[in-house]
Amino acid sequence: MSNKARYSISALSRKTGLSVHTLRFYEKEGIIRHVERTASGRRIYGEDSIGCLIGALCMKQARLTLSQIKEFFDLTVKGSESLPHRLEMLASARENLLGLQANIAKSIKLVDFFIDGANAALTAMANGEDPDKAFPLLTREGIATIPTMMTDEGKLEPDMPAIWDDSEL
Repeated sequence: MSNKARYSISALSRKTGLSVHTLRFYEKEGIIRHVERTASGRRIYGEDSIGCLIGALCMKQARLTLSQIKEFFDLTVKGSESLPHRLEMLASARENLLGLQANIAKSIKLVDFFIDGANAALTAMANGEDPDKAFPLLTREGIATIPTMMTDEGKLEPDMPAIWDDSEL
């Protein structure tokens, strides 16, 4: 292990925002590996164990389950013979992340649409005009009215082609 980064469990907890309990759990489950112990039994996390943790957190962001993350790390022990399966798992994780990215992009567009509309309504009010005419999707009752549609996957989402123009995603 390199001498560059060495953290106690409490220091690693502060650096990552993860609880001490979570770090112990990840170690117990075999996700965080290469944890050293001092003579008194205290955990010391070095670059190898931190690398495992960072990899696991990335996989968690990609919505892999804990058992899938553990499987991935278990496969690493098998070396190059497990590369095809690990590659498949990583490709699936990448697809999950791309899906999340697309959903975030749509959400940002919707929020921007409402920000622009609210600004138009405020400008109309300042000019003595009817804000509902400037942005008719906000009603006086405080309810946003959004036309909806059913996707091919059977999900309900806003029906706003101008907002969802995929050319900007």
